[in-house]
Amino acid sequence: MQNKRFLLFSLFIAVAMMAASCSKDSDDPQEEKDTGKPEIYLSLPVNGASSNPGDSIEFSVRFVDNKELGGYKIDVHFNDGHEHKSVTNEGKWSFEKSYTFEPGSTDVTLMHDDVRIPTEVDGVPIYAGDYHFLVYCTDKAGNEEFVARNIIIVDLPDETGPVIEISLSPATDQEFTRGDTIRMNGKVADNKRLNNVLVALMRSSSTEEMVNETDAFAIIFNGKEQLNGPSNFSFASSIIFGQAQDNNVPPRDITWARGNFYLIVKASDDSGNITFSEKYPVKLK
Repeated sequence: MQNKRFLLFSLFIAVAMMAASCSKDSDDPQEEKDTGKPEIYLSLPVNGASSNPGDSIEFSVRFVDNKELGGYKIDVHFNDGHEHKSVTNEGKWSFEKSYTFEPGSTDVTLMHDDVRIPTEVDGVPIYAGDYHFLVYCTDKAGNEEFVARNIIIVDLPDETGPVIEISLSPATDQEFTRGDTIRMNGKVADNKRLNNVLVALMRSSSTEEMVNETDAFAIIFNGKEQLNGPSNFSFASSIIFGQAQDNNVPPRDITWARGNFYLIVKASDDSGNITFSEKYPVKLK
């Protein structure tokens, strides 16, 4: 009888201890899974803020988490309709940097100017326009939140026109007859981005205002399909005296005539600055 009572008592104690253990586990807040995302209160930059190349972007933010903050990241990239994928081609800029919080942090307010806008990207002047400024924050449990702002990089005024260097040209008043090839080679450079290069054959009485795709006697070279933002461009152009169409885009019919003409190069940049080369007189016989 005593053995039976002892067995029942031992079984009671074991069940009680198990119940107490389960109760302790369920009441222990340390064992509860943290699913709450951190909170981000971004004060600067404001949406639509504008900055110039070379400026630093002011950054002011408060991070709050219900348990413990882990770290945050700043991501800036060009807004071209993509799905938040950074690009750096053709002067488009991207910036990404990660930071960590002090252990135990739950509420942090900070300011800094780590994000500096460059003037060039891979040797190309930075592409001005709309950019995304994103701030990501994660807590110790791995929960993540982010906020986004649209910012604008405003290019500095550009009043400097392209520079033209001619490497091959006809001699002064050189004569050409039907079937001869007229050549003009050179290089064009701009402090920012080129827009187009035209090499034109003009009547001697034509003005520089007539050096365009419509009014020129014949377009020897039109670079509008080859130029897409570079700051340096080399060209090699030629036309055969007597060919049916010129090298415009699209080509135009040519009604050839004898007389005095000149060759000229016209270069333009994205800011609307235009530079003309000197005139190279030729005679068509």
